[in-house]
Amino acid sequence: MKEVLVVALEVLIADEDQYVAVNLKHILEEVDNVKVVAIANDGKNAVSLVEKLRPQVVCLDIDIPEMNGIEVARELTEVFPNLNFVFISAYPNFALEAFELYSFDYILKPLDEKRVKKTVRKLKEKVFKEQSNSSPSTPGILIEVNERNIFLNFNEIIFIESRQHKILIKSVNGAYLTNGDLHTLEQKLDPRIFFRCHKGFIVNLMQLKEVVSFNRTFEIILRSGDKVSLSREKEKVLRDRLKIC
Repeated sequence: MKEVLVVALEVLIADEDQYVAVNLKHILEEVDNVKVVAIANDGKNAVSLVEKLRPQVVCLDIDIPEMNGIEVARELTEVFPNLNFVFISAYPNFALEAFELYSFDYILKPLDEKRVKKTVRKLKEKVFKEQSNSSPSTPGILIEVNERNIFLNFNEIIFIESRQHKILIKSVNGAYLTNGDLHTLEQKLDPRIFFRCHKGFIVNLMQLKEVVSFNRTFEIILRSGDKVSLSREKEKVLRDRLKIC
């Protein structure tokens, strides 16, 4: 049996009104490759969940307790400058201040389902394009190979494999063997892009093509054609993180 896993646009919703939040979640997840990772009911909880889950998008009600939406956005923007905000409010008078915080859109309540879906489709296109493009400013890691320091953009890395006391990094430009261990290297990687799929492997989720299961064992097939092991425990985590078509 083969199943194709598609990397999802991860969204966090922050709204005190549970009915509105659940309705918004339903609307968002009707769009292909969109996953709501959590719902926060106040500002402080929203900040904490964003720091933990690292979504690409926050749908943020202006009028929430503890910290209002503007305060939440200000705090998060300092730490995550590329985070996308969609402000949601029953009042239009905060729109100018919201857009000054680099919000992607400002949607008024009651929610217009077509407007919400149009916004999230544009966001999905924007975020996926940013992830797929490699540039000198793209985050990456510096590794030492044969006394040379080599910088690898995150988007160039296909997978990373543990080999005794060394690490093999397979990139689009070749393979590099360097000293170190997976656990230490994993702390330097962007958790939104990389996934520890096995005790001996880390994969770039943007390079993922298929997951193959056979006799209760699992294997990831990457766009490069490389195959890496996927543990049974991590397969469940991957299913929860990614949407399956």
